[in-house]
Amino acid sequence: MHALKYLLLVIVLSLSAPVAFADLKPGQALQSVDIELLNGDTLTAKQLAGKPAAYLFWATWCHICRSELPAYQKLHARYQARGFRVIALSLDESATEVKQFWADAGYTIPVAMRTDALRDAFGDIRGTPTLYVIDRKGRLVKKQLGGISPDELEAIIKRLL
Repeated sequence: MHALKYLLLVIVLSLSAPVAFADLKPGQALQSVDIELLNGDTLTAKQLAGKPAAYLFWATWCHICRSELPAYQKLHARYQARGFRVIALSLDESATEVKQFWADAGYTIPVAMRTDALRDAFGDIRGTPTLYVIDRKGRLVKKQLGGISPDELEAIIKRLL
């Protein structure tokens, strides 16, 4: 019942949200932000500078997110040595629940909870999943609400590397 309630909320928000739902627009630079990961590490803006990245806003209750995370894990494993980063930013309320979900799934993608600083950098997130792909210069090249095919995302990654 809990999952159904959240699914209905996501559907209502998705239908009522305009296509351009966040403040960050294509071509604009992402503001520098440090990300406190759930494993206790900090992913600093300096560490991310000059590296293309995919920032995925997701939630444990989002069925699309859960079905796409294995593909993100594969792309993360395939391209992180070449400098591409995948960073998962959870919209869940409980960091404990997210940590447990991540551990159970065996994901190695850096994961964090959305913070006020991330909200300031990306703008309001109105649905999950929401993907932002940033180029080496820190500019937004792709923003998408809803699922993306692994092939489409991989084609974007290859262009950025």
